[in-house]
Amino acid sequence: MYARAQSSHHPRNLTIVKTFRYNVIVHWGDTDPAKIVFYPNYFIWFDESTRLFWDSVGLDWDSLGKRYNVLGLPIVEAQARFLSPSKFRDEIAVESQITEWNAKTFKISHAVLNKGQRVVEGYEIRVWAVPRPDDPGRLKAMPIPAEVKAAFE
Repeated sequence: MYARAQSSHHPRNLTIVKTFRYNVIVHWGDTDPAKIVFYPNYFIWFDESTRLFWDSVGLDWDSLGKRYNVLGLPIVEAQARFLSPSKFRDEIAVESQITEWNAKTFKISHAVLNKGQRVVEGYEIRVWAVPRPDDPGRLKAMPIPAEVKAAFE
């Protein structure tokens, strides 16, 4: 799935942004006593959608480790706005797209739709991280390879 995004640097230039859709059925265990989705579950679904999005372009977590020595894409910032509740047995969709690339980080934005209505919006900022050469127990941010970015175009 693709969406049009307006570049912040050149308002008249539109770019095509790849969008990934992750369908979720809200189960009993996802809700609070009022049968409304317990808010941390949205962050779980954001994380799952991100991983599946990367899988969909041939960059699963295991291959990142083998090819680039990346130990994951740690989250350094996450945010969500809850616009309307979803409930037990609702069928929702998480739509995710990478909306910003920086040298060592990227922003992945998420919109949760319930019956076509946007009910949650959020984002994660993640780091391209490898083990530090001087202390392999710690991570170091490294530049994201151009071919990785190109996989999402």
